[in-house]
Amino acid sequence: MSSHSEFAYAQARIQARHGRRAEAADWRRLASSGDLENFLQAAQRTPLASWTQGLQADRSSHAIEIQLRQRFRDYVGEVAGWLPTGARPVVHWISQLPDLPALQHLLSTGTAPAWMFNDPQLQPLAEADRGHRGVVIRTTEFAPLADAWQKGIALPDAWLEQWHRRWPKIKAQQQGLEYLGRLLQRFLSGSTARETGRAGGDPHARLVSGLRYVFRRFSFKPAAACAHLGLVALDLQQLRGELVQRALFDERTALRI
Repeated sequence: MSSHSEFAYAQARIQARHGRRAEAADWRRLASSGDLENFLQAAQRTPLASWTQGLQADRSSHAIEIQLRQRFRDYVGEVAGWLPTGARPVVHWISQLPDLPALQHLLSTGTAPAWMFNDPQLQPLAEADRGHRGVVIRTTEFAPLADAWQKGIALPDAWLEQWHRRWPKIKAQQQGLEYLGRLLQRFLSGSTARETGRAGGDPHARLVSGLRYVFRRFSFKPAAACAHLGLVALDLQQLRGELVQRALFDERTALRI
């Protein structure tokens, strides 16, 4: 069976989900929705409904953070499950990407934010004292990053190395992954931030443009699935900002009453 045929089912599912992402008009309407309760009600009338389902206006900013992270992990697992077996590891590893800043914080400092104690992925590290986190990480989903961290390798570089190791063995299925890897490396390393103002545009916009290119150019390949998940992760980052901002405002208002 050809690589194209093996990916036909997955591509159809991914394309359908990709087409249901929120558009600029949806975000504009949501931005003017007022407090958290109104925002959640408005979100139910947009493609973001599945991500906000079950959230209540009285949920804390910490609870919102955890729910969105877990739903993204679950979605990555769902997308990976659509793919041929050999292509699943490279997609599964994407679920770790949004956790890198939190992981960096836990391994570099002694204090863990309260929400991390309730996150199933980060909880073991949050509960350990700083001196033992290097050992505890080996018992978590982040274990493949442990050696690199202890050798002083930056977590984004370690993540990219591990992602590369999970590439499919079939050459045809690797198409687009090199391009995507360079795109992610520039963004994760912060090099695009130094270029802002010289090459035009901002790092976020360039990342979105690059991910869209990969999704279109390398359909029926694992790179397209990874690019789709990258765009979904950015959607959730924006959604998280809107939700947490309103939740924090409501929490501060409640304290003043």
